Amino acid sequence: MNTFTARAVTGASPDLVAALTEIHRKSFPPNMQFADAPRYFEEALDDEGNLNILLQDQTGTVLGYLLAIPQSLVFEELRQWDPEMQDDPERLYLEMIQVLPEQRGSKLGLRLIQRVCAEAEKRNIFNLSMHARTTTGWSEYLRRIFAEVRFLRQLENWYGFCEPFDYLEATTTLRTTVNTGESLLAATAGAVA
Repeated sequence: MNTFTARAVTGASPDLVAALTEIHRKSFPPNMQFADAPRYFEEALDDEGNLNILLQDQTGTVLGYLLAIPQSLVFEELRQWDPEMQDDPERLYLEMIQVLPEQRGSKLGLRLIQRVCAEAEKRNIFNLSMHARTTTGWSEYLRRIFAEVRFLRQLENWYGFCEPFDYLEATTTLRTTVNTGESLLAATAGAVA
């Protein structure tokens, strides 16, 4: 049986940056990949204001990553793609969630979300926001797992990716069951990421 660990990390190392860059390359279509992914991950990991969540298997292999940034630090940049973005110093923006494609459907995205919620609460932050991809079912999945989530709008060409993304806001409270009474982990077994 595989065991997975999700944990918060700070500080870039060459091996970690290389692992995250490789996951990024495998996880996203070319038009959604950063031109200088190593620099992006190095800066994200070195910024102590960010929440960097790693998901690793029992051998230490990195399988997934989540980056959450204080919304007040990114809202200006995001406004060029979403003019309704607002400054909110009490909210974390989920900038990136990536899981190796061969690991999708293993509830690893849920584990990343669970850990970022726990870490945010340690910082006394109880609100999250995100632009969630719709074509993969990610937006729908997120709306199922958060206990309190609001769909605010859909953007047809988010960040120039030529795909629609939904803007969602949620609290750090996750559902423990889905409408059927089935446990959250069981109900989300087939979801993307």
